[in-house]
Amino acid sequence: MNRNDSLSDTEISLIDLLIFFKSAYKTIASFALFGIIGSALFLWAVPKQYEASAQIKMAQIANVNNNNNNINPLGITIEEPQALIARMALPTSYTKETIALCGLTNQKDPEALLAKKVKFSIPKGVVGTVDLKVRDTSKEIAKACINAIYQLIKTSQAQLVAPYIDEASKKLKIEEERLGRATQVIAKADKSGAAVSAAYLATRDEIRYLLDQISSLQNIITGNESRSAHLTAPIYLKEEPVSPQKRNSLLIGLMLGGLLGLVLALARKWYRSNRTALKH
Repeated sequence: MNRNDSLSDTEISLIDLLIFFKSAYKTIASFALFGIIGSALFLWAVPKQYEASAQIKMAQIANVNNNNNNINPLGITIEEPQALIARMALPTSYTKETIALCGLTNQKDPEALLAKKVKFSIPKGVVGTVDLKVRDTSKEIAKACINAIYQLIKTSQAQLVAPYIDEASKKLKIEEERLGRATQVIAKADKSGAAVSAAYLATRDEIRYLLDQISSLQNIITGNESRSAHLTAPIYLKEEPVSPQKRNSLLIGLMLGGLLGLVLALARKWYRSNRTALKH
């Protein structure tokens, strides 16, 4: 008996639910439509944001292996990605030219605005590389801005490398002078017939050492340009706006509108069911 009553209650509950949705579907559908209309107005009113992205390889300086005087092809990163991100977070890192290309010249405190506008991140599993993203309401400004920031990073890291290149150039000059003197000693020893003396052998070993040093220093100097900061791929600009997202905005409007309509329908049903009790 109790089981039959339970089944009867369940059937009544399902019937009530169907009756409720039959009477309330117009309200729910109307508010869902209003939600979609509201989302459409939001999409129309909010400026579209376009995103440009790039991946930058940090500048390097040649890494000389002292054991065999060979150049490590990987080089030494002149500035770690974390250090670059920390530096570019400072408003004073940006020049007036970069600010102008990013369309912020007429803004208040443009340096701080640009520091917030530029988004850096470190890709997983990639050494000495940073990802860079810039958003703007204009496709042209977004692309010009990210290129200007890349050029700024390239120039600033070239300035960091410059002292090492200058030091290598000075040392190269000294080593070349030493090589010239040692070559003259060997030439005189050959003429005098002292090609087997201890001084001759020591000078010959010194020439070999100097030649290795000069070759290493020349590689450091000449490889400077090829090891400068560079893009791993061309700048990518999305043709479609990344914000606001049309599909998500319409879906949220539909769901919120439908939910509001459901709540209103439930409140109206509750009021009608308890109207007599409320009057008393």
